[in-house]
Amino acid sequence: MSGFLKKLPIREICAFFAGLALFVLLLVAVAMIPRASIRQNMQKSADFLCEKNVFFSEIKDLNSSRIDRYADSILLSIAYQYDSNKPLSSVMSSSYYYYKFKNENENLQDSVKDDLPANQEYMRYWHGSISVVRPLHLIMSLKGIYIFNAVFLTMLTALLMFMLIRRKGFVPALGLLAGLILVSAWFVPFSLEYTWVFGLMLIFSALTLWLVWNGKTKWYLTAFLLFGMITNFFDFLTTETLTLTVPLLLFIWAEDEKNTSKESIIKVVKNTVSWGIGYAGAWLAKWGIAALVLHENVMPYITGHVEERLGGELNNVTFTDYLTGSITRNIKCLLPFDFGTIGLFAGVILVIVYFYIAYVYRGEGIDYKKVMLIAVIGLVPYVRYLVLHNHSYLHCFFTYRAQLGTILAMALILFELKVSMLQGRRKPNAKKK
Repeated sequence: MSGFLKKLPIREICAFFAGLALFVLLLVAVAMIPRASIRQNMQKSADFLCEKNVFFSEIKDLNSSRIDRYADSILLSIAYQYDSNKPLSSVMSSSYYYYKFKNENENLQDSVKDDLPANQEYMRYWHGSISVVRPLHLIMSLKGIYIFNAVFLTMLTALLMFMLIRRKGFVPALGLLAGLILVSAWFVPFSLEYTWVFGLMLIFSALTLWLVWNGKTKWYLTAFLLFGMITNFFDFLTTETLTLTVPLLLFIWAEDEKNTSKESIIKVVKNTVSWGIGYAGAWLAKWGIAALVLHENVMPYITGHVEERLGGELNNVTFTDYLTGSITRNIKCLLPFDFGTIGLFAGVILVIVYFYIAYVYRGEGIDYKKVMLIAVIGLVPYVRYLVLHNHSYLHCFFTYRAQLGTILAMALILFELKVSMLQGRRKPNAKKK
């Protein structure tokens, strides 16, 4: 029996259940905030959202600049409807006011103005970002939160860049910078829905580098498990793979001098599995806890939405077009591809130049197994697009940003191919503890 217990990942199991407990406590705690104390700022937020359509483009005809205020309206509606008299059940049901003949921003405005009760459940997500949004509404409205998020994301980006450059990580720093530019990251703070995963990606990346540089090898699996859980807690199914691919790629780069290809592959697989268990486990736990608290069979509701995202149908779109479109529509949103014929031409030229440099200027003694490992991680977003082809086809205007991981992978591949212009020496890593 003692031998069996030693084989169990006790640290990860404890972290998982501690994470779930923290998720519930956080949401219940913010649900205890009296609705009256946030009503004034929530009214300002609703009025601000009604100034524009729920979907609009910051730049005309540029799909990559499309902003989703539909999801933000729903999020604020759920946050407003949390009930301090029954916090746990209101958190688990995640209900909001819905009237089918009006847009969600108008429904939010009506529900706050006339104090209308919730009548629509949205329990399939944790909606963990409410643990941030609801308290902030004590002191500011949505417009202020957008500004706050922009400043916060800028600071996190600067911190990560500083950490990389300080260790002479010029290649991953340039890869991240190129990725942020090509996915039009400056539009991210204009929608709460886009913000959470980007913020988590930056935090998790910095934490991953800290763990590697300080030799905390025993905490890798726990960290990636929590990365997956926290991503599921906050995310609204947007660019969730970013919290896996970017930290994982930086992990490979930071550990490059320590491992053989085989060791790198084993660690990457273990970290990926741990992230996946955390992400899927948190989702399953939300449904299970909701069923227990609400005394409902939530599976018909859940499976209906899962089936829609995996295989929903569109008029005049064949299954083949559906699959190819889930890829091409996301690629087209990248800069410069989104700028018509000229943009497409410029994008093709960039791709040709990249492969020319990778082939002609590659060095000697290349570890091709590590190159392939990085390439596989870079392809993760496209696997996601194919699996969730309905979601990726319809929502390409924000799911395309998951390709930031692909762009970082392309930069690191050049580094592993020993392209002379990208080689640099890093400070030695700390010894393992």
